[in-house]
Amino acid sequence: MLKQKTLDCQKSLEALREARALFYPGISFIARYTRSEGGRTIEFPAGTLMNPVFMTLNALTHSNLFSPIDDQVIKFLRPREHETKIRVTQPVFSPEIYFNTQIRKEINLYNEVDLNQYRRELIAEIKKAYYNVAMASAMLDILKETGKLLEENVRVSRKLFENDKVTKDFVYRSESELARYEQELQRAENNRKTAVAYFNFLLNRPLETPVITSFPDSFPTISPVTEQYTYSAISGREELEKLRKYQNMAELQVKMNQANKLPDIYFVFDYGFQGEEYRFNKEQDYLQASAVLTWTLFEGYRNRAKIRQAMLDKAEADSKLEEAKKKIELEVLTTLSELFTSEKEILTAEKRLRNASEGFRLVQRKYEEGQASLLEFLDARSNLTQAEENLVISKFNYLSCFADFERVTVINSDIYEKFSIK
Repeated sequence: MLKQKTLDCQKSLEALREARALFYPGISFIARYTRSEGGRTIEFPAGTLMNPVFMTLNALTHSNLFSPIDDQVIKFLRPREHETKIRVTQPVFSPEIYFNTQIRKEINLYNEVDLNQYRRELIAEIKKAYYNVAMASAMLDILKETGKLLEENVRVSRKLFENDKVTKDFVYRSESELARYEQELQRAENNRKTAVAYFNFLLNRPLETPVITSFPDSFPTISPVTEQYTYSAISGREELEKLRKYQNMAELQVKMNQANKLPDIYFVFDYGFQGEEYRFNKEQDYLQASAVLTWTLFEGYRNRAKIRQAMLDKAEADSKLEEAKKKIELEVLTTLSELFTSEKEILTAEKRLRNASEGFRLVQRKYEEGQASLLEFLDARSNLTQAEENLVISKFNYLSCFADFERVTVINSDIYEKFSIK
C-alpha cells in the first residue's frame, strides 16, 4: 500500500511537469501533399478584354506581333500541391495554462501530504503489531513457567498415589489441569505466530521472519494538559493540510474560470516550402510570423455555471475543514481518556499481582505441609497466572494506546520504539 501511495505521488509530480511544459514553445514538423480535381473556379475574361487592344496594336504596327488570347478559367484548387514546414508556437498570455499549473502543483502537494499521513498511520500500526508480538511472547513465557509447576505437580501426585497417600482423583485432577494448560499453550503459540506474520506483513518481509522482543522496563508518560496536544494535532495532522490544499485548488478553479473572460495570445512562426513540385529551393520557401488572439465572447453562460460550481466546492471545503478540526479535538480527548484509563489499569494489575503472589506463596507453603488441598493449590496458582497475564495485557494495552495517542497528536516517542529484528 505504501508503494502504491508513492507511485501516486510520483504520477502527480509528472503531471505537474507536464503542466509546466506548456509554458515552453512547441515545435512541430508538418508535411502535406495534395492531389485535387474539380472544385470552384473563377472565369477571367482576359481575351474579351485584351484581344481588341491587340488588334489595334497590330493595325498600327502593320504586323502580327500580338496574337489573340482566350478567356481564362482559374481553379481554386491546384491539381498538385505540397507544403512542408516547421511551426513554432509560443504561448504569450494564457490564464488557463497558468492556473492549471498552479492546480497541478496543489495536487502534487496534496498527494505528498497523503503519503505522509499514510506513513504516520503505518508507523502506529507497526508499533501496535510489535506490541502484540511482545505481548504474545510474554504470555507464552508465563504459560511455560506455569507448565513446569503443573508437570511437577503431576509427578508428585503420582508418587503420592503410589504410596497410598492420596486417592486416584487427586492424580486425575492434576493431569486435567496439565491438559488444560497444554491447550492454552497451543493457542498462545498460534497467537504469537499470527502476530509475527502480521508484523512482518506490515514491514513487507517474509511472514515467518523471526522477531526478537523484550519486555519494556519503563513506560512513557504524558502531561495532563490537553490544550497542547490539541494544538499539536490541529497544526500537524495531514488530514487538515489535505483539506487546506483542497481549498486552494477550489479557489484556483474559481480564478481560472473567472479568467476565461480574458483572451489567449500566442505567437506562431512558420518556415517551409510550398509549390506544385516537391522541391526545396529559394523559389518555394517562405517565412511567416503570426500573432494569434483567441477571445471567447459568449458560450451560453457555461462559464458562469463553472464559476458557481467552483465557489460551491470551496464553500464545501471550508465546511469540511471546520468539521475535521472538531473531530480531531474529540479524537484527542478520547485517546487521552483511554491512555489515562490504561495507565490506571496497570496500577490495579500490579496490586492484583502482588496479592495473588502473596496468596499463592501462603497456599503453597500450606500445601507442602499438607494443610491445603490440591484444589486450593491449583486455584491459587490459576489466580497468580491470570494476574500475571492481566499485568502483561495491561502494560501492552497502554503501549498500544500510546501509539494511538502519538498517531492522533502527531507526537513521536522514538525512545520507546524497540524493533530488534533478527
